[in-house]
Amino acid sequence: MNTSFRAIQSLDVLLDKRKIGTIVRSPVYAFSFTQDYRADGGSPILSLSFLSASGELGRDPKPLAGILPAFFANLLPEGKLREVMEKYHKGNVRRRNDFDLLAALGADMSGAVQVLPSDGPVMNEMPATRFSIAGMQMKLSVARQRGEGGFTLPMDGEPGNYIAKFPPEAFPGVSENEFANLALAAAIGMDVPDRELVERSDLKNIPDEFNTHSGGPLLLVRRFDRGVGGQRIHIEDFAQVFGVQPSRKYDGAAFHQIAATLNEAVSPHAALEFVRRLALAALTGNGDMHLKNWSLIYPGDGHRPALAPIYDVLSTIPYIPTDAMALSLGRERAFKGLTASRWKAFANRARLSESAVLKAVVETVERVNQRWWHLPERDIVPAMILKRIDEQVKVMTPILGTCAR
Repeated sequence: MNTSFRAIQSLDVLLDKRKIGTIVRSPVYAFSFTQDYRADGGSPILSLSFLSASGELGRDPKPLAGILPAFFANLLPEGKLREVMEKYHKGNVRRRNDFDLLAALGADMSGAVQVLPSDGPVMNEMPATRFSIAGMQMKLSVARQRGEGGFTLPMDGEPGNYIAKFPPEAFPGVSENEFANLALAAAIGMDVPDRELVERSDLKNIPDEFNTHSGGPLLLVRRFDRGVGGQRIHIEDFAQVFGVQPSRKYDGAAFHQIAATLNEAVSPHAALEFVRRLALAALTGNGDMHLKNWSLIYPGDGHRPALAPIYDVLSTIPYIPTDAMALSLGRERAFKGLTASRWKAFANRARLSESAVLKAVVETVERVNQRWWHLPERDIVPAMILKRIDEQVKVMTPILGTCAR
């Protein structure tokens, strides 16, 4: 049975192509799990936010008027990309209507989730791009063209396996900045997705709505939630883990809560890897590692989470000199305030070993200073941006070095 977007009243939620629940539009946005998914104990896992403290599937989330449950709201784009998607799907998506947007974009979302009209495909629709990537920055889910070279937008739910990130007009050199920071993370042993810088001309057949006027190269990042042959690998960000709306990504939790969750749900090793990534953010001046820039990934059968590869890594200090950590660390956000006492407070709140946390910070500082100053990717970063990153590393090295005393 075909239907029109305006007539859609319910959406089927699929996890790895299996229906596990339904979202109903009227009179409130109500989400409920299917009985057979409940009978299976909520496995594979959709989100830790739906599980009780004992690990059992809890009650369906409380319906709210005009507000999607946090897990689904966090799948939708924000800012410029949302505006573009609403314009591209005009006639089907009303402005600021999350249900409409979810119905239009649900065929290709982050992780292994799809959200599709319960009554079947939309009637008389021309092929369209229907991906959804969360975040404020303008970015596209793209696929490599076979035989022709370059990249193009996948159509009607076909999975893209790369993310092409456009540099914001107000922040020159962002692509080069992030490319170099990702290279640094890889150089010091962190799990980093494949990436490259490409020219805008490498993107083919892009609709006018998706073109921007910003200059410079685009950063192309291999999607770690897509496997060989387009296999969907489930992920969730920590706004979804904690069940908070996207608007609260900067204040919905503190860093010690992420660490504690990793320690309990994944492993102590994952929690300490998170500490290393925090130390890298402080050292390089990355003030944008909010709840949506940390994720869990569910490899294999999806029954157990792991810490996802690091992503959205760049130095924000060159653009915002007064920037600070995105979330509180030991009740401190200012980079220069992150002395050993704050890391100890963080460790205690996260129920991690103080000595292990301090050691992870010190080791990260040492590794960065061993690699950053000779990193080949430094050469592509605009001189003024690089100068400010270098200054941040020099200032923060002795501050974080207090963890060695």
